[in-house]
Order: sequence, then structure tokens, then C-alpha cells
Amino acid sequence: MRSVKKILWSCAVLAVVCGCTKLETPPNKNQPSGDGTGVYKVVAHRGGYQECARPDCSISSLKYAIMLRCFASECDIVLTGDNDVLVAHPQSGYLVNGLEPFDHTVAEIRAAGTLANGEPVPTLRDFIRVLQDPELNPHGMRLWLDVKRLTKNGEEIDVNHSINACYRACEIIKEMKAQSLCEFLIPTGGSIFDVVRDKVIDEYRINLAWMTCTHPDNYGKAWAQLSYDKIFGDNTAYGPMDYISAGVPLSVYNVDDETMDAVIPYYPKLKAIFTNYPSKLIQKLRAQGYAD
Repeated sequence: MRSVKKILWSCAVLAVVCGCTKLETPPNKNQPSGDGTGVYKVVAHRGGYQECARPDCSISSLKYAIMLRCFASECDIVLTGDNDVLVAHPQSGYLVNGLEPFDHTVAEIRAAGTLANGEPVPTLRDFIRVLQDPELNPHGMRLWLDVKRLTKNGEEIDVNHSINACYRACEIIKEMKAQSLCEFLIPTGGSIFDVVRDKVIDEYRINLAWMTCTHPDNYGKAWAQLSYDKIFGDNTAYGPMDYISAGVPLSVYNVDDETMDAVIPYYPKLKAIFTNYPSKLIQKLRAQGYAD
């Protein structure tokens, strides 16, 4: 009976896809791995830490997102002084465990403290190892890597810290043969996006999103990762269908609480919905007939 249900659901998905505007912009691959029946197109912000009460950007919150069958779990990355990549949300805009990561080694940063649950601050390799374990990640959940723009007292620190973090992450992903499991989020503005877009997509073959709300023609092979406030409402410059109709893959973030109900009708045509509350969103999707 379960096999029959999976076949029927696959047919339903195919019918939806065939009836909608094509969302992929080669070489982007915008659907979950496998037959697509085991994953919700939901991305857990920092592993859904606000919902699961686990440390953000931790292995524990990563496993929470996997348990929910999310399409991806988002995390922040920073480059260390010993040329490694940490998964951590910078405090005060630029600090990890009270230290400037670009001037300290992984060992030094870890020695300065653990996460609230006792985990060491994880590296990108730590996260990828979890994703590559079929027992830990049976549905092939991905990782969305947010390339942080570091700021101190509201002023941007050398943008090369962010650019180099992106490139070093690409090297690690390639070394671990994890290109199909990782995608990048590039913050607003062109100082990072204009530098890294083509190299990341064309040379490393890793998908990349830009978080600037602009004309669909400006994304190239990237997809659009845009705030709910930027594309929903009466006073927005562009709406979701402007991107979908133009063939630009679209994901929407800050989809929490009441905003979920406004975005869910677009679910079949979106790359993903990005939220702090993945379990709540998935429950709403199930209630509206979107099965896993």
C-alpha cells in the first residue's frame, strides 16, 4: 500500500511540475534528491533552533532538521586563521566564542568555549560528514551555507573575509565530493555576489542564491532567496510570479507565523520556503494536502 501511495504521489508531483513554469536555470538542480516524495521543500533557519530549543548552527539542530525531512538546513560560515571553515553565527557581527575567527585557529576558538549543549563549535567538515552518512541523513537533506558579511560596530570588516570563506568552503565541499549536498546564500549587495557567483556555479558546480531583490535578469545562473517583506504586499517592486514566470528559481525567507498562509499557495512553484519553525510549517503543508 505504501508503494502505491508513493507512485500516486510521484505522478501528482509530475503533473504539477509539467503544468508550471520551469523553475530550473541550468546548471541549478532545484528538486530534492531521489523521487522527491520523502522531503518537504522547507529550509530550517540555523537548524530550526528557535523551535527545537537546541543551539543554532549545531550538529544537534542539524539532526532536528533531518528528522523533519526538510529540504535543507541553513547555517552560517566563517573562515578561520588556519584556513578552515567554521559553522557558527557570529556574535556582535564578527565574533565566535568572543574571538575574531579570521585571526584564530579552530583549536583556539574551540578552547574558548562550547555550545550550550556541550558540543564543540562545528566545522563545515563536521556538518558534511553527517549529511553524507546515509543512516544519519536517509533522505539526502542539503546544507544552505550563508556566507556572512562580518561587521563591527555597524561597519563592514574587510569583505575578503567573506569571499575567502566562500571559496575555502567550495574547496572543502569539492574535496569531500559533497557538491550535491551544499548550496550557498550570498547576502545583499554586489560586493560578494559579483565576485563569487560565476566561479562557484561554473567552476565548482555548486548552486548559489542572491538575497538582493532586483530584476530577474540580474541573477544569471543564481536563484533568488528573498525576504517575505520584499516580494509580498501591495508596495513591492517585484512579486513572486515575476521570478517564477521568468524562470528564476525562488525561495522565500522570514516565513514565520501568519506569513506561512500567504506563501503556501506558491509552494509547488517555489524552490523552498525558509523558516524558523519548520515543524509548524510542515504541519500546515500536510494539512493542505502536501504529503511527504
